[in-house]
Amino acid sequence: MIAIVSDLHSNLEAVTAVMAECRRLGVTDYLCLGDVIGYGPDPVAVASIARDTFAVSLCGNHEEALVTGKHRFNPHAAQAIDWTRRRLKADAPDLMAWFGERKPFALKGSWLLVHGSIYDPVHDYVDEPENPIESQQMIDTLDRDFSGFDICFAGHNHTPFVATTLGVMIPHDGHHTFRIPKGHKAYICVGSVGQPRDRDPRASFATIDGEQITFHRVPYDHAPTRAKIITNGLNRFLADRLAEGL
Repeated sequence: MIAIVSDLHSNLEAVTAVMAECRRLGVTDYLCLGDVIGYGPDPVAVASIARDTFAVSLCGNHEEALVTGKHRFNPHAAQAIDWTRRRLKADAPDLMAWFGERKPFALKGSWLLVHGSIYDPVHDYVDEPENPIESQQMIDTLDRDFSGFDICFAGHNHTPFVATTLGVMIPHDGHHTFRIPKGHKAYICVGSVGQPRDRDPRASFATIDGEQITFHRVPYDHAPTRAKIITNGLNRFLADRLAEGL
């Protein structure tokens, strides 16, 4: 069984809970779609887990900003990535070097792994599933532009869903397992471990077992994470949003 995670965002409590659930499920391999760091208060601990555990860990827009110093961030995110860079340079320069080696995409058989989308694997967002016009445009992309791969796994939007030629499916507690037959095209967004934005504060990730994909939501105690964000002088909004899933 393979776990696909994304957008950990230096949230050690969420990552610890997800890793424990993966061990319980019998996960053998881990693939990460990027944004291991940014926003959260534990970049060294979370990056260490990523480096030591994940077979693939992509370059997301926060990794790119960390390494290059260039970004398109709002002031809260910019403050957090600058603080993260100082922490890593001071406490874990080996991890800074590891981040500099991250690639923007990976092709594994019929799977394309990106942080953003097939058009821009680092920065672009896969369209929001609630908008019917954008959803149809995303579905049209499957037949038009999915060449050399069948399934694209993406993060970045912090919202889990599956888009196939049949439509867009949003997982929920009553229905969170889907079958993608071999040869079928699909965009699969796995949501965020460390900062969900679909009004569900539980950590989100997906597992793949054959043709079956299952979305998981894992509750965790976000109070320590929120306290550490504030203690480290990061913006309080980054703490408060964790409790709301925003």
